[in-house]
Amino acid sequence: MNPPSNNTQHTAALWNKKGAFFIVFSALLVSTSNALVHGLKTPISAGQLLFLKAGIGFLFCIPWLIRHWPNVARTPNKRWHTKKAIIGAIGNALLIMALQKLPLADVTTLSLTSAILTTLGAAMFFKEALRPSTIAALLLGGVGVCIVLKPSMTVFSWNALLPLMSAVCYSASSLFVKKVSLIDSTEVSLTYLLGGMTLLSAPFAYCSWVPLNAWDWAVVAAIACLYCVVQWLLIYAYAYASAAFLAPFKFARFPLGCVFGIIWFGEIPSWYVIGGGVLIFASCSVIQYARHDPSYLLKQRSATT
Repeated sequence: MNPPSNNTQHTAALWNKKGAFFIVFSALLVSTSNALVHGLKTPISAGQLLFLKAGIGFLFCIPWLIRHWPNVARTPNKRWHTKKAIIGAIGNALLIMALQKLPLADVTTLSLTSAILTTLGAAMFFKEALRPSTIAALLLGGVGVCIVLKPSMTVFSWNALLPLMSAVCYSASSLFVKKVSLIDSTEVSLTYLLGGMTLLSAPFAYCSWVPLNAWDWAVVAAIACLYCVVQWLLIYAYAYASAAFLAPFKFARFPLGCVFGIIWFGEIPSWYVIGGGVLIFASCSVIQYARHDPSYLLKQRSATT
C-alpha cells in the first residue's frame, strides 16, 4: 500500500489540532459554568437548574429549528439522539449535585476520569488504535488524579460518587457524538440534546421549583449560554478529530478548576493537588509527543470514518 500524500497527512493533523482547540476552549467555558453553579446562593435543585439550563438553550435553537425542521425530522439517528439526551440529562444532574455538595477542585479533579473512560471507549467501540506510550501516559494521568484525591476527606464520602458517575455519563455521551456526527450536523445534534434534556428534567423541576430573584435568573441564563457554546464546541471537536486524541486535552479542566476555585472562592489547593497536577500535565506532554507523527494522526482519522 502506498503511503498517504503529505497533503492528506497535513489535513488529518489539522483536523486533530482544531478538535484539540475546541476541547481546551470548552474546558475554559466549563470551568466558568461550574464556578457559577458552585457559587449559587439560592438552593436550586438539580432538576430545576437542568431544566432552565437546557430549556433556555433550546430557545436559542428554535429559529434554526423552524428553518431546518425537515433535516431534524428525517434523521435516521433518532434512537442515538434519544440515548444521548438521556445520558446527558443524567450526567448533567449528577454534576450539578456534585458542584452543590463538594469543593470545586474536588469535582473538577474527579471529573477528569471521563478522559480516560472516553479513550478506552473509543478503543473498544470505534477500534481506535492506542500506542503503548499513550496508554502509559493516561495511566500516569490517573495516578496524578489519585494523588490529588488522597488528602481530601470529602472525596471519600458518598457525594464523591456523583462526579465519578457523571464522568461515566459524559464519556458515553462523547462516544454517542462520534456516532451521530457521521450523518447529522452539529445543529441537529444540539437541538435533540437540549430538547430531550428539557423534557426529561421538566417533571423534576416542577416538583422542586423555587422562585428566583433577578440575579439568579441572570446567572442561570449565563450558565445556559455557556452550556450551549460548550456543546457546540464538543460536537464539532468529536466530529472532526479522533476521540482518543481529544481525551487527554480534557485534563485542561484541572488547572482551570483550581484557578477558578482560588479566585472566586479562596480554595487554595494543597501540595498534593499541585503534585498530582504536575503528573497530569506530564501525561498530556507524553501523549502530545507520541502523536507528533502525522502518519499516526492519519491512521486515527481513517479508523473513525
